[in-house]
Amino acid sequence: MTSGILNVNKPAGPSSFAVVRTLRRLPGVVKAGHGGTLDPAAEGVLPILIDGATRLADFVHEWPKTYVATVTFGFTSDTGDREGSLTAAGDPQAISRERIEAALPAFTGRIEQVPPAYSALKQGGEALYRKARRGEAVEPHARLVEIFSIRLLDYDPALAVARIEVNSGRGMYVRSLAQDLGVALGSGAYLSALTRTALGPLRLADAVPMATLTEAGEGWTRWLLPMDLPLHNWPAIALDAAGAAAVRRGQAVPAPDTMGGRYRLLGPGGELVAWGEADASRRIQPRAVFSG
Repeated sequence: MTSGILNVNKPAGPSSFAVVRTLRRLPGVVKAGHGGTLDPAAEGVLPILIDGATRLADFVHEWPKTYVATVTFGFTSDTGDREGSLTAAGDPQAISRERIEAALPAFTGRIEQVPPAYSALKQGGEALYRKARRGEAVEPHARLVEIFSIRLLDYDPALAVARIEVNSGRGMYVRSLAQDLGVALGSGAYLSALTRTALGPLRLADAVPMATLTEAGEGWTRWLLPMDLPLHNWPAIALDAAGAAAVRRGQAVPAPDTMGGRYRLLGPGGELVAWGEADASRRIQPRAVFSG
């Protein structure tokens, strides 16, 4: 089974799951999933996790994300982006580069953010966007998100359109950020375009178009990145053949005397056998074991 991560350049249009469905048909792929949803209208870096890498999705979600957001002032959208119904709101002529730059620092650090009503977040076991499309009243709850940095790239006063670069942690909605910025400036705003330029070590400049992958036949694997990429900063334990066999049976192995936390457990050939956590008895308990 071939396992690893594909850095896919998602185009605007298909959903993230539609990209997964397409790439599941690549020769030799058994399982596939994505490592961080992009809305259909958004484009850019979309990690696709192949086979064993699907078990590392939680760690991909921990990677910081960088976006370039195009924000249009003077209107609001019921979905927060250009896919929704637009309503005129406020005077975009009152917006300037200086006012935007003055407002942005309030959105850095750990902030409370209300997710969009049209989002995949679940309430009562059902995605909010399904409820919203049926016309049901949807009231998403505010939650803490973290924005590491935010800066204005450029502003066109004639169109009242700004381009803003945002680096954030997991769970931050750029649509909500655009709406909140519009509220702060008293003009209304919506997200008119979005590109994810980086996710962890994955960069847009290195991302592969879907068409390139689907047209490559058996050769698609040349773009496959190592499965353990999300764990590269973790300490590693090199196992001999007996130790690797024990871990594959779910048995614990000794941990270094001075270190706790999470570990990569590598086989004699350097392959990822499992990841595990050290317990109080200084034994590393396997949490996920990968076929060898």
